Order: sequence, then C-alpha cells, then structure tokens
Amino acid sequence: MTTEIRSNADGLEFKQFGKRYRKVDGDDKVTGQAVFGADFTAKGSLFAKIVRSPYAHARIVSIDTSEAEAMAGVEAVCTAADFPSDVAGDVDTGEVEIGIQFLANLIMGRRKALFEGHPVAAVAATDIHIAEEAARRIKIEWEVLPAVTDPIEAMAQDAPLLHEGLIATSLSGSADAPSNIAGHMEGGKGDVEKGFEESDVVVERTYRTALVHQGYLEPEAETVHWHADGRIEVWANSQGSFPLRQNMSNLLGVDVSKIKVMPLEVGGAFGAKNTPRVTPIAAILSQKAGKPVKIVLTREEVLKATGPASGAVVTVKMGATKDGVLKAAQSRLVFGAGGFPGSPVLRGMQTIFACYQPENSKVDAYDVVTNAPRVAAYRAPGATVATFCGESTLDDLAREIGMDPIDFRIKNASKTGDSNVDDEEYARIGIVQMLETVKASDEYNRPVKASKNGFPVGRGVGIGWWPCGIEISSARIMVNHDGGVDVTIGAVDLHGVRTGTAQVAAETLGIEPEEVYVHTADTEGIPYTGNAAGSRITRTLSQAVYKAGVSVIDQMKAKMAVRFGVDAEFVEYEGGNFYARDNQDSKVSFKEAGSLVTKNGSNIVATASNDPGMRAANGYAMAVADVEVDPDTGKVQLTDFTLFQDVGKCVNPTQVESQMQGGAVQGIGWALSEEYVYDDQGLMRNASFLDYRMPTALDLPMINTVILEEPADDGAFGIRGVGEPPIVPPPAAIGNAISDAVGVRMGRLPMSPERVFEAMKDSSK
Repeated sequence: MTTEIRSNADGLEFKQFGKRYRKVDGDDKVTGQAVFGADFTAKGSLFAKIVRSPYAHARIVSIDTSEAEAMAGVEAVCTAADFPSDVAGDVDTGEVEIGIQFLANLIMGRRKALFEGHPVAAVAATDIHIAEEAARRIKIEWEVLPAVTDPIEAMAQDAPLLHEGLIATSLSGSADAPSNIAGHMEGGKGDVEKGFEESDVVVERTYRTALVHQGYLEPEAETVHWHADGRIEVWANSQGSFPLRQNMSNLLGVDVSKIKVMPLEVGGAFGAKNTPRVTPIAAILSQKAGKPVKIVLTREEVLKATGPASGAVVTVKMGATKDGVLKAAQSRLVFGAGGFPGSPVLRGMQTIFACYQPENSKVDAYDVVTNAPRVAAYRAPGATVATFCGESTLDDLAREIGMDPIDFRIKNASKTGDSNVDDEEYARIGIVQMLETVKASDEYNRPVKASKNGFPVGRGVGIGWWPCGIEISSARIMVNHDGGVDVTIGAVDLHGVRTGTAQVAAETLGIEPEEVYVHTADTEGIPYTGNAAGSRITRTLSQAVYKAGVSVIDQMKAKMAVRFGVDAEFVEYEGGNFYARDNQDSKVSFKEAGSLVTKNGSNIVATASNDPGMRAANGYAMAVADVEVDPDTGKVQLTDFTLFQDVGKCVNPTQVESQMQGGAVQGIGWALSEEYVYDDQGLMRNASFLDYRMPTALDLPMINTVILEEPADDGAFGIRGVGEPPIVPPPAAIGNAISDAVGVRMGRLPMSPERVFEAMKDSSK
C-alpha cells in the first residue's frame, strides 16, 4: 500500500492536521472494554425474539398469541395491535427517507407482510431460548399472495399490488390509479433530442444491479426500558441519538423530553442504522412487561429484514461530437425501494451526470416498491449504481470517438459554479484538477502488469461525486481546573470522530491533542446533533468545535486581562501562550492559564453548533483499476487498485486512508460478487455470510490511496466529507477495466465469473 497527500490548501498551515494520531478509543476496542449494543444488558433485562413473515407477500388473516403468553418465563407479547394506530410527524432516517405511517408498518406489519422477514409479532422472556420457543408457538394464518421482486416487473399494470392506496406523484401531478410506482422525478436542461441530432456518435446501454447489504459486523442490538412513570431509556447502537429520540417520540406518541437515548459503540452501520427497526418493538414489550427489554438480531435476520441498498434498472444514452464535446446525456433510473416507498433514486438522479456538463440533459427517475426488504442508506446511497451506469456509457462513448477516456472527461468536467441536473450550483470543486492528477500519475501511465497465466489484462477508470450532508452538530468545550480540556459531542462515533475532534480542538486552542479528552454525550447532555451520516460529521462538528474554541479563548483572554492588569483587548493568544500585548515576557501557557482562571469555582465553558447556512461541500473520488480475466471461467482478478480523493483538508491521514480503503473494498464487493439472490417466490436464498459473498483479503490487492486537498469554500479549515465518495467509482472503474481487457461491456452487477464468461461467449458469436 502507498499513500500520498497532495495539497492545494491556499497556503494555510496547520500544526495538528496531517498527523497520524492514534485513535483515542483504540485501546478499549482492541482489549474488549468498549461496550457495543450486544454487550450491554440492563439489570433485570428480558430478552426478545421477533416473529417474522416466512412469505414475501401475504395477508395476515389472524394471529393467536395465547399459547406463547401461557409459557413460563414469557412476560410480554406484542403485535401491531399494541402499537399506536395514529402516528404523525416527521421522521429522520437519514438520506433514504420514509413516511411515518410506512415506517410504523415496516417496524411491525399490520394487515400484510410485504417481504420475507417482515415483523408481525414479538415475545419478551426471561431467557432468549424461552423467547425463541414462544415465538414458534404463535399461530398465524396467512393468505399467501403473488410476490414481485424485480422493479421493472413491479411497474407493470398487472403486477401484484403491494399498497392498495399508493398513488404515484410527479412534477406533473398524481397518477389516476394505484400502482407500485411511488414517485417519478425529472431533471435536466436544454433539448436532449436536439443534442443527439448534433452528435456524431451516440451510445445507449441498459444496466441491472442487485440488492446488496452494507455488511456491518455488529447486528442491530438495542435495549429499552419504559419506566412506570412514562420515561423511556434507550441504549442504542444507532447512527444518531437525537433522530432516534424524535422517531421514537413520533412512533410511540411520547414527548421527547421523556425519552433519553444513550449511545453505545456501533460496530459498523454505513447508513443502515439511521432507520429504527427494533427499538420501538423493544419499547412496547418493555411497557407491557415493566422491565428492560433487549433485542439482538441474528445475521440471517439482518440480511433478510433490515435495509440493503437498492437494486436498479438504468438506461443511459449519451452523444458526443468527434472532437469530444458531450452534446447530450439522458437516463432513466428505476430503483427498487423494497416494501415501502423511499429508494435513493433522487440521489441517483443527482449523481449520474454530476461530474460533467453535457450541453443538454434529461433524467427520469422512478421509485418503485417491491416484495423485498425496505432499502436503507448504504454509503452514498444511489450514487454507486448510477455512477456505474453513467461512467460505463461515458467510457464506451470516449472509445467510440477515439479519445482518451480521461481527456474526454476533462473536456466535459464540471467546475466551480456549474450546476447539476437539479439546478444545484456547485460550491468549490476540483474535479478537473483530480482528473489531471490521475492522467499524469504513474498508476494511469505505466503498462498494465502482464498476467502470469497469460490472461487478458486491462485498466479502467471511474470518477464519482457525492454532495455530502450538512445538518446540525453540537459541541461543548470546558477547561478543567488542571488546565486540561474536555470536549463533549453529540455525534455518534462510527469512524474515529473522537480522534479527529481532539485534533480539531487542539488546532483551534493551540494545544496538543493529548491534552484534549473527547466524550460522546446522551441526549440530555448536549444540544441537538443529527445522524452520523451523509459524510457530514467531521465537517460540521469541526465548525462547532471551532466556534466553541474561539469562545473559550475569548473568555480566557478576559480573565487573564485581570491578572495582567490590562484591558481584554490588549491580551493576545499565540503559539499556545497568553500574553499582554506590550509585555512579551508575560507569557502564560494555555494549561497554566486554564488552571489559574478556573480556580475558586470559576468556569470556562462554551457550547456551539455549526452554522445552519453552511453549504454542502462536494465530495468526489476517482479509481484506477487493473484486472486480469480468466477466459475459461470469467473470473476477474483485481491486480492493482488506486483511489484518489479530495478531502478538502486531511485531519488524520490514517483515518482518511481507512475510510478510502474501506469504501473502495465495499465498492469492489458490489462490483464483483455481492448480491441478494431470490427465488420465484421472493424468498432470499443466500442469507448468510457463507453464501452472501463479500470480498476478503485474499480477493484484493493492496488498496493504494492518493489524498488530494482542495479546501471547501466554507466551514472550519476547508474540511470535506470523506466517508461516502470512496464507494462510488470502483464498480465503474472495474467494469471499464474488464472492457479494456476482453472487449466486453458488462451491463450487470455483480460482474461475477458466470456473467463475465457468458458475456465473453456471447460476444464471440
């Protein structure tokens, strides 16, 4: 593995950034001291098991829980009848939204089960084995209905209808009759048909992608105690304590002031744990039993019944002149949402042509319900699929006109001030600079290494964009009596947030990270902070920490002014020392000053949130992939892989590399092996990590990283989000490498050996 950092940081110099500080929570995690969801058990806890539909689509005729309730050790049983029937208000499930009525039905099925694994009842008992046996004794009468898992088939007029009252909406109004189409969105500019007429070459392709899972190591595991006085305590492995509190309030009809969410460590999420799935069930069981209730899902439950990423069918058509002007780009995206509306098709629409400025464009996007698990966010939701389709077509178009694929991209690249298909104007971006960096790189220019087996080899590139989120983050900085600093945050730490926050606080305060102690608070300990999602936390939290840090320094200046015998305006702070402006010999270190000014009960504390007017800091990454392809089996071996990414400003290179490499590996799995496999009844046939094929170290080369720094144009330190862009370009780069190696365009993900072999065989006919 190699790593480079190439900076265009406007001449700014930072003392604490770009350094490889060790993770502040590392010791606890490697020694097993960190408490994850499954590790925590409240005193007197009951253990719960969820009863799930064995069918992909079935009407619930009746549920008989009497035998389960009569079992010794069973203390509560619940069905949809135990949940509030009238729910209202907005819910926050991150980047993949869902209406509250649909969310309530997703958590506990009411009239119908809409996917295999849909919860329809739950049992809490003194022992998990008793709960499992009681769950088996609940008698359910089903009316099995036809199922549809393919989004294109689900759009047909004669397809099984999932929701009798679902009316498609679009810019032009609402549909006349119910269907499985939940929504239709449009975007673009100019006259796309005119653009195709003006093109010398037009390429059109259709692509299919499958449902894939985030593959987090820790299943959903939560504990809830609904106290007799109406207070609810939640020990959560959610991505956001405050959104979970609000969602629970709306789903259960309980004031937020009565709900306290205490974040535990989270063993992976990647967007999937924005949506509450087990917490409300544990709450209802706890209310009925009067005791804490703990739910831990099995891996089979996770795969069958939590939120994978959408499968999609996408058609892309592009046209260009012989000299490389992209005259027209058109796409039709059909995303499967699973059992309830709300796929990330809007993000797919925003990202498919985001890196380019075609003279004319049109995008149609359809959100379609299917008898599959309701989808959730997965690291840049919608973007990986859309980018695979767009970048594959663009590469074919470049080759058709005889132009280097990167030169073609540079000529048509988006720049600062340009607009996307939804008319959003880009803040500062450096896509052209990234493309030029890749074009000049050794990774792009050196010959592809020959295969030891004599297999065909090829190289491909792909670039992807992600808008990156904003929302609110909050932080509190307090100076202790020994001069040390406590920083309290409301953000759930999924990826080293506490370590980065310590560096940001140290940079702001002019001290060392070792003097900063970062704590994650519960919902009673800090103002509102949104989900750890959307590549937003480091950027927005840094702004909050910076504002709080500036306030702390101002407070200390005022107190030190009294000691110096001058007005506060004459106190300077530089190089970690306070001093009176006209007396350089009066220097007092931050630590000493902190100890001095907090004596006798005096407090130095400041709380701040990021500016609500912050703009999204565009995130983008580019992959260069080398492959060899076994012509006898179709097996694709990735032999070299480099990811380039603009992070704005690199706070901690080790953590940035980890994000880049982790995202790249997930994208590689999406490209080559991962997919949900369904039979004709809508039942999942590979619901285990033995059969759901994620890449291992044996499948991968070293993942090289090149960190680029083009600072964002607002926010503290020019930081951009890092977590999501890395997953976006790998499938496109690998697909383009396969095309370069064997001359076959793969139109389906994953590009498994069977599919590659069949495509090569078909192309030779």
